[in-house]
Amino acid sequence: MYIIIAGCGKVGSGLANKLSRDGHDVAIIDFDEESFKYIDEDFTGLKIVGVPFDEDVLKEAGIDKADAIAAVTPEDNDNIMVCQIAKELYGVPNVLARIYNPLREQVFHQFGLDSICPTNISVDMISSILIGETRSPSCTIGSNTVSFSIVKPEKSVGLKVRDIRPIRKEFVFGVIKHGDFTFAFPDTVIEKDDMLVLSQKID
Repeated sequence: MYIIIAGCGKVGSGLANKLSRDGHDVAIIDFDEESFKYIDEDFTGLKIVGVPFDEDVLKEAGIDKADAIAAVTPEDNDNIMVCQIAKELYGVPNVLARIYNPLREQVFHQFGLDSICPTNISVDMISSILIGETRSPSCTIGSNTVSFSIVKPEKSVGLKVRDIRPIRKEFVFGVIKHGDFTFAFPDTVIEKDDMLVLSQKID
């Protein structure tokens, strides 16, 4: 697949590195060239400096041939503009945005855009743990429901996320270290007191 990633923070760079290692063609855009320090040395894709929602920048990234685009900049408004351009002007079939403000999730849905909100996911997971609920928190991404569960990594201590074998149809979505949630990157090392956040598509 040819995939464009808008934003080269921890999530964007992690996506770019993983997708490139998996054999996909990747172009990543960020307005700050310094952000590319997070990209692996063996990354084979394009690194483009520019404003992610600038149409000329997107053309340079190859949006006219893109199979998918992920908008993961720190700005919700930037992400929605990237997604609108990709979906409405270029017909990119798979468009996904990360949003920080839960109140804007409905705006994305009104525009027919798929989004994922880490804030909502974290709130659901943490509240379930605090009150001792046994249900798995879930959220809707596109037309699918994704459930989450938190487990102790008894057999995974010392391993990198990339080396953890999937449990049933679940995969490692995130890691809770010292009470703080972080997305699971391939090189994240699992420590004794960590908790794994597993996700699974349930429909």
